[in-house]
Amino acid sequence: MIGCPAAAATAVLYNGRSAEMLVAYADALTGRLHTLQFEEGRADSGEAERLLQFDWDRTAPAGASIVIPEAGHPLSKLDEYWLLWRCEDGLAAQSTRRESPLVSPVGEGEWMIDRPLVVGNRELHVYAWREGLLVRHRYADAVTVDTVLELGARPSRSICAPVPGDDGDTGFIGFVKQADGGILATAVYARGKQAMQVQGRAEGRYRLMGRHRMGVHVGRKARPAIAVMAENHDDGSYVLLEARFDFEKDECVWKRTKFETIPAGDLVSASVFYYKTQDAPEPFIAAVNQAGQLLLPRRRNVIVVRDGVGAGYGYPIITTMTSRYEASGAGSEIVLRKL
Repeated sequence: MIGCPAAAATAVLYNGRSAEMLVAYADALTGRLHTLQFEEGRADSGEAERLLQFDWDRTAPAGASIVIPEAGHPLSKLDEYWLLWRCEDGLAAQSTRRESPLVSPVGEGEWMIDRPLVVGNRELHVYAWREGLLVRHRYADAVTVDTVLELGARPSRSICAPVPGDDGDTGFIGFVKQADGGILATAVYARGKQAMQVQGRAEGRYRLMGRHRMGVHVGRKARPAIAVMAENHDDGSYVLLEARFDFEKDECVWKRTKFETIPAGDLVSASVFYYKTQDAPEPFIAAVNQAGQLLLPRRRNVIVVRDGVGAGYGYPIITTMTSRYEASGAGSEIVLRKL
């Protein structure tokens, strides 16, 4: 996994026809910021080629995270990076084009949703839960906080995604919660202070897996989708639950994929990813088992990628339209290898 400090981040930009693969990191000793740009040659080559390395001429504050834009625009149009960190007064953010940070107030117990978005107009939007309130921290020339949606309580899992090609005012938020022995999923399009939402309940008795990351797909033509790993209440078997949302019909369509060859209780953690396509959402799972192996589970078999990964594996995985890569190494030695 990536050996950089907390300021490291990975992302992929895409426009439906090509992918730009980026890794941003802070030097472990100096905190100086750099971006590495990779190119996928042939999808079957097994390794991405590094094209360029950029020096930001800036250092990251201790504990800062790097937010790379991913809004369905070419990098030449949306070349804006932000630093984001906690400070005494709230949540501080600073873009590559600003000399000083902006600070937004943060409520006690406020829960930030992964991931912050650099949207089409180069603003930084950070969505968060204040108990049952969904709020957006908007960083532009100034900083504002808007209430987007009000629920009874914070959901169990949440995730954000940009809307490809959008002018910058719309974000997608997907979230799930456990209710009455099952799982309820909700999708929200937030535009300005307006919000449209669709929700649906999965059939069957499932509970969310303890340590896992949701997957999300928002394309130009396909229905937006979220996916989670869950466990069967009756026998503990694992299942991938995918919810696709139709806002015009106000419906949620579920797809269930059982993993028959993974013993109950064998997974330590898991993460769901989508390939970067506009029209055909296709999720896949990466997981770590009790033996410390990195796995790619399928419906009827499991591929063991590597032994000795350990329970703390952070899933530094980047996807393109047809391939998946793992970032490994530290600093300028980071490379992308096909997973």
